[in-house]
Amino acid sequence: MLSRQLVSRPLLLSCHSSSYTHYQQSDHNELCKFGIRRSSSLVDRIKNTAARGKNAYLKFLGRHFPTLYQYQMQVLNGVLDLKRDALIFFQMTKALRTGGKLSTYTRQELLAYQEISQQKIKLVPVVVITALPFSVLFLPLLFAWPGIFLTSHFMSDAQRTSVELNKLEHKLSYCQSVLDDFALKVEKLPSHKRSRKTAEEILDKLEKGLSIRVSEILLIADIFEDRKYRMHNIPYRYRMHLAHCNELRIKNVTRDNQIQFFIDKALAKSTASALTDSELKWTCFKHGANPTVMSRSDQVNYINRWIEFINQVNETHMPLLLHGVVFFGYNHPSNLKMKENLGLKWKRKSHHHERNPNN
Repeated sequence: MLSRQLVSRPLLLSCHSSSYTHYQQSDHNELCKFGIRRSSSLVDRIKNTAARGKNAYLKFLGRHFPTLYQYQMQVLNGVLDLKRDALIFFQMTKALRTGGKLSTYTRQELLAYQEISQQKIKLVPVVVITALPFSVLFLPLLFAWPGIFLTSHFMSDAQRTSVELNKLEHKLSYCQSVLDDFALKVEKLPSHKRSRKTAEEILDKLEKGLSIRVSEILLIADIFEDRKYRMHNIPYRYRMHLAHCNELRIKNVTRDNQIQFFIDKALAKSTASALTDSELKWTCFKHGANPTVMSRSDQVNYINRWIEFINQVNETHMPLLLHGVVFFGYNHPSNLKMKENLGLKWKRKSHHHERNPNN
């Protein structure tokens, strides 16, 4: 009997020890779960406190400083749009470095990529100022000059319209410089060349304030296929004028023009009537027309004409694409009043006029 008790004691001890270990593990797991619950509840409390503080702060601004409140809300909403576009930009940048093609992306993705790549420098003041204590006090400085300090993410519709009108004035003034450059190129073409005669007729119509048809522009496409019209062969001054007319960076005009080409190609996959009022408005501004004095049907017709043009253009006609804003936009009826206010009326120069300035 004694021997049986002695034999069974180690078994009992081992059972007790295993049970104790099991209880220890259970207690440890419970403590971990309790710790996780406490930490998650702490995070939730911090988030809720921050949200309540933010709401109270915005209510205070809205009640006492409505203008600052409006600026603050534009920044908060703009940050969300910027995050979306920045994510698209970084994803596309990574993909393009590993052999991705611009032609595979949608128009919205290409527009986001274009704005971030061209206007990265404008994002610096917004990011720096919003990170400062009492940043709301500095916002009036940014919103006083939205065209200089802000991207479209942070602008109201009225502010962006004002900025786009200023850009259009800038474009129209440079259109005259592009026409001077183009006329000089035409004068150097062989006199027997058929496209020279058509180019002369186009220049005459532009001088008289008449509009140009797509079919007429396509008749001079071979001029832009010449190696002298390859981007790296176009004189710097001429290239600079084209960049200003198309809102492109002078040092990156070739790359920026390629992005714009695929944006327009993506646009051409549908009709202008499929665009929202807002999309149609900004697209007209981009391509040299003033939508603020145009009906929706006029805007649709203008962009459809641009689509007709882009459908006939390929990557060998990149310089021709850059001239599209000049040929279609300069004499467009929507720009007549603006040109009058700016005193713009293009007159063709000739060697005869240069030799005899009194004529």
